[in-house]
Amino acid sequence: MRALILAILLGVSCSAAAEIYHYVDDKGRKVYVNRESQIPHRYRDQVETRKERSGGQVTPVDPQLSALRHELNTSLSKLDKAIDELVTPVKVQGNQVIVPVRAVYGNRSVNTRMLLDTGASGTVFHRSALKDLNGATYRAGQARVASGEMIEVQGINLDRVEIGPFKIGTTQAMVIDPISGAGHDGLLGMDFLRQVDYRIDFDNQRIVWMPDRLRELEEQRADLEKKKAMDADELIESLSSAK
Repeated sequence: MRALILAILLGVSCSAAAEIYHYVDDKGRKVYVNRESQIPHRYRDQVETRKERSGGQVTPVDPQLSALRHELNTSLSKLDKAIDELVTPVKVQGNQVIVPVRAVYGNRSVNTRMLLDTGASGTVFHRSALKDLNGATYRAGQARVASGEMIEVQGINLDRVEIGPFKIGTTQAMVIDPISGAGHDGLLGMDFLRQVDYRIDFDNQRIVWMPDRLRELEEQRADLEKKKAMDADELIESLSSAK
């Protein structure tokens, strides 16, 4: 029943009417605007909506309508935030995908640019990328690089690594001397990649995390936008058809 009321109230419109929003500023003055976007964010919780009819007459709008409309806009904002968290801009250089990765050690953190590498078993940072962390490292053995050369490898226990929407605590990573001309700060390996569902959008230079979840959120947002755009007659017809 509440959903039905919400749908009907949100769809009510009048060609001869315009919405007037009313709030009180820090100096106690009443301010009237005709667009919600004109209201400073700090005043939006106490906003009042009025409807101005032709002829200059102003009548109050049902406060429940204002509350429901605010609830709808809040839901849209939350969906937008959730959608944004599932998309990470990346840099594509030929067949290479460079991903922003934040490494945290104690009360310090650094932002790095890591090459997504499905051929690397673990994540490897160049030593210079982590120098501002002052993190304790330990000898972890040797590793063979693409040229066939064996190099010394150290390890580091990071407090957290942040990649897109993921925050991975107590992460073990490897540290090596920088590779000349690499153009990145290390390799983002399968120790992370095998744990997540992702898709690389090469055309738009971004990674989509959990594509199915993103599609679901986008569908929910589209449904809310449709309800927001409907007039009263369309809402009544759509509700009747759904029965």
